[in-house]
This record gives sequence, structure tokens and C-alpha cells, in this order.
Amino acid sequence: MRFDRELSLPLDLPAFRCDNRRMETIVLASSSPRRKEILRSLSVPFEVVHPDIDESTCDHLEPGHRVVALAEQKAIAGIALLARTPAMKMAREAAGLGTSPPPRLLLASDTLVALRRGKAWRTIGKPADRDEARAMLALLAGRTHTVFTGLCLAEIGTGSRDTVCATTAVRFAAMSAIEIERYLDCEEWRGAAGAYRLQGRGSCFIEQVRGSWSCVVGLPIRELYGMLKGAGYDFGEAGRISAHPLVPASDGSSTQAP
Repeated sequence: MRFDRELSLPLDLPAFRCDNRRMETIVLASSSPRRKEILRSLSVPFEVVHPDIDESTCDHLEPGHRVVALAEQKAIAGIALLARTPAMKMAREAAGLGTSPPPRLLLASDTLVALRRGKAWRTIGKPADRDEARAMLALLAGRTHTVFTGLCLAEIGTGSRDTVCATTAVRFAAMSAIEIERYLDCEEWRGAAGAYRLQGRGSCFIEQVRGSWSCVVGLPIRELYGMLKGAGYDFGEAGRISAHPLVPASDGSSTQAP
């Protein structure tokens, strides 16, 4: 398996922290274990909320726009959950966080697998059962697909949002029926877009990755770093990096000022 840009799997990631000071805590609006693992590997402290949205409302959008729109919806829903002060206060106290200041930033993400068919995209989500996972793997085998991950970083106090979309091309090897069944037996397909996991046994069938492996896992690290830096995130260094203000765009979202 060849990695064209990033040369290691998420086993020993360098932390963002530059000294022994604790970095700023953020809120992660996701229940994904993989996203939690990446943040822990980077030594980014986080609290978790679990927003519930109707993802079908974005089915008509192209994959890149779709993952960004869904990430924004998750961020908005996450901030709404945080606004329920009594419930969130009790949850923070139960987690031993009652005396710490509430986080300033909330991060949401969405990942989608898609195959290009002519000028159109065929999107592939998470399989509902083994039969659907089998069909997905048979479709991906021997082909190159694209993984789209959208990120939304929101300022909880103001609701201002910054978004980005990362893409990675993944080349699957041909898979025999026996190989597909053997992979299904390990059950990595459960809850995984495209019915495989790059960081697990699914890597046995990946011939090439063009782009960021962390985009495939669900949290593109380079893009995340740029967003945190632009928002003035405290990396535990001597003083916070000055933030570029988030400028509201015409559609209600935000971009970083130059």
C-alpha cells in the first residue's frame, strides 16, 4: 500500500502541544470512536455532545457540498444542545468538569464515500446490514473511490462558523468472494462509510491512497490544524495565536478573513 502524502497510519501521531501546558478544551459534536482517537492522539482535550440530525435533507447535494452542509448542521445542533444549560451543567459536573470554564469552540464532521460515474457521483454511506456491506465492497473492489470529509468549527458564544472539505482518493484492490466474506466476518464494516476501515484490516485491500489518510478515518488533521490556528486556539504555547475573525458569508456561514 502506498501513501502519497502522509506516510504513517494513526498509531503514533505527533501531539499539537509544544510544552507541558494543557491545551484548550473543545467540544466534539460526534460519537465516532475514530474521531475521538485522533483528538486523543493529538493531545487535544475535548468534551462530547451527540447531536441528532436528519441527514437525508442534504441527499440532493454533491458529495463535497453535502459533507460540509451536514457538518454545519451537526455544529448548529451541538450548540443548541449546549444551550440547554441545566442538563449540560449536570453532565459537566458528573464528568468532573463543573469548575472548569466552558469550551469556546465546537467541532463537527461528516464523512462520505463516493464513486465517480461519468459526470455524476454515486454516494456510499454506512451499510445497514451484512448484505449491504457485501454489495458495497463488491462495488469498491478494483476501483478508485473518493472519500469526502467536511469539517465545521464553530464559536459557541457567537455561532460563527468556519468550514472546509478534504478529499482523498483510495484505490481498492480486486477482492474475491472469499476475501469479501472473510473481511465481513471481522465486522469492521459496522458503522463504517463504504463498509471498510483504512486503519484496520481493510488496509489489506488498499493499493493506493492519494491524499490524507486522516480524511478517510473521518478527521483530516492538516485541515483541522489550520482551522484551530485560524480561530486562535490555545495550543499550550506561551500565549494564544491571534485569531482571524470569522466573517459571516452571504449564506449565513463564515469564512476566515484574509
